[in-house]
Amino acid sequence: MSFLQEIQHTVQKTAEAIADVLKIEVEIADDKLVRIAGTGKYKDQCGKVMLAGFVYKHVLDTGNTVVIEKPGFNALCLPCPNRENCCENGEIASPILLNGVPIGVIGLISFDQMQAKKLLNNKEWMLQFIIKMAELIVNNVSEHGTNTGKDRELLNLDNLERATIIKALDEVAGDAGSKDRAAELLGISRATLYRKIREYDIV
Repeated sequence: MSFLQEIQHTVQKTAEAIADVLKIEVEIADDKLVRIAGTGKYKDQCGKVMLAGFVYKHVLDTGNTVVIEKPGFNALCLPCPNRENCCENGEIASPILLNGVPIGVIGLISFDQMQAKKLLNNKEWMLQFIIKMAELIVNNVSEHGTNTGKDRELLNLDNLERATIIKALDEVAGDAGSKDRAAELLGISRATLYRKIREYDIV
């Protein structure tokens, strides 16, 4: 059983929380290309080997993050039998590293043009975000290893949303219209951003 399979419940909750915050689908696979967690179209495929996981295999082999702007046309997609009928519109995939060794891959996936625009127009921020989420998952793996057998629920959706808002605000700090830009990064209205800043007591 892989590290990520041991904490599958927590990994799935993490994927769902990220998808809820970003409004972009999430997929997480282990180092054997078994889908550990997923949202949207991939939620019911958890526990199955990813037969078309060519992008994720590349991420595992190289330890590098990959951005696929045109699924089906990228060189990494060429071996895929589904490349001409790919249901994805864009993807960012990053390794989940434990002590420098890839133990899995986390991907942000768009299934429609609206999600693709949000994902790719903000790809630098999304890249930083996905790397932080991979670190969160590794922290869960580490905590599980020192656990007494109970799979503690280490993720809290409110904490994740608060951290995401802080990250977006930090990213645009000093820019003119920074709150507008942060709201755009997060895919929420300015009014919603202000409400959440008050709700989470973000200074």
